[in-house]
Amino acid sequence: MNSAEEQQNRLLGCVLFTFFASGAASQPLGSFIPFLRQTYGFSYDLSGILLSCQSIGNLAAVFIAGILPSLLGRRRSILATAVWMAVGYLIFVSGLGAAPLLIAACLMTGIARGGNSNFANTMVSTLPGDKATRGYNLLHGAFAMGALLSPLVLVAVVRVWPDAGWRVVAGLLCLLCVSQLVVYARMPLPEEKQARGIKTVDRSFLRIRQFWLGSFMLFCYISTEYAIVGWLVTYFQDAGYLSADLSQMMNSLLWLVIFCGRMIGAAITGKISRNKLLLIDGFGLFVFFMLLFFSRTPGLIVPALMGTGLFMATIYPTAFAFGSDHIKGNDFGCSIMSLTGSAGGVITPALVGFVAEKAGIQAGMGVVVALTGLLLGGILVSVWSVRQRRGA
Repeated sequence: MNSAEEQQNRLLGCVLFTFFASGAASQPLGSFIPFLRQTYGFSYDLSGILLSCQSIGNLAAVFIAGILPSLLGRRRSILATAVWMAVGYLIFVSGLGAAPLLIAACLMTGIARGGNSNFANTMVSTLPGDKATRGYNLLHGAFAMGALLSPLVLVAVVRVWPDAGWRVVAGLLCLLCVSQLVVYARMPLPEEKQARGIKTVDRSFLRIRQFWLGSFMLFCYISTEYAIVGWLVTYFQDAGYLSADLSQMMNSLLWLVIFCGRMIGAAITGKISRNKLLLIDGFGLFVFFMLLFFSRTPGLIVPALMGTGLFMATIYPTAFAFGSDHIKGNDFGCSIMSLTGSAGGVITPALVGFVAEKAGIQAGMGVVVALTGLLLGGILVSVWSVRQRRGA
């Protein structure tokens, strides 16, 4: 193994750990919502706003993270955004229940998540050829593993300390975020351009159709993922289809299947075309989420949820690889692509909450059904467009 490959592997290893920490710390908010509602008496409206505030912070940070490296350099930029995850969890640990303070904490976790996401995606985009596509699947597999484990830890700790357990888990996640900062401070980074400033940013990708098609798929996918992950536990509990404990376990089951799916995606990279994989995922997600939406018993809900997670698994990394062919190593390009996708994460959780408040949680989840159909349509248009261009 040559020195360049060793450096690439070391870079990937560090990024995988930091994104694992991001997944563990970013995703529990949906699992925390029932505890926040119970402890502080929050309504569906406010709960949806909390979820969307994380997305707003994520959206702002993804854009800022595309500009900051040209001003501060990559290391200082990621440290400046990632630190807010630890601060946000300190607020959760404190037990202070004022709505403005918790809104600020959710914004902070979103800022850190956005910075982590843009940094990780940019670092993987610097890898060559199929190694980048495989890297995206491993990267988002690490995120899924973190998202899988943290709800399980939450369930276990709450069994021991029913009232304060969720705050104990918030403290553990705060420590994990501190370890993430240590890795960011010491990990090796690819060389950067010596010239800095806004004028040095490459914007040529804005004229490329494939970039925008990939961005649209990400918009639809993020809308779907954030709505499912943010409202899944509350939906099963409040609709009465599953018990409280089993509802919490569903979030971990979803992320377990997503993790397995992403590991499969990494293994089949280069053996199945990107376009074919996107089509399979789009149809599979639409069918299984429809089945989940109409299921009323655990015997139907569990396999429907597993199918949903399996076909969700490789959409984000494959769509990102699809759209990022022309922005390799471009911090600003990766941020705009992530920004476009993340916009859906701002709108959808709040929209589901408002619809649920007016017409019930079942109607709120109906919004997600429409999103899976829109995602399938975006995949069909993207695949058709690329085939038409190659045939021209």
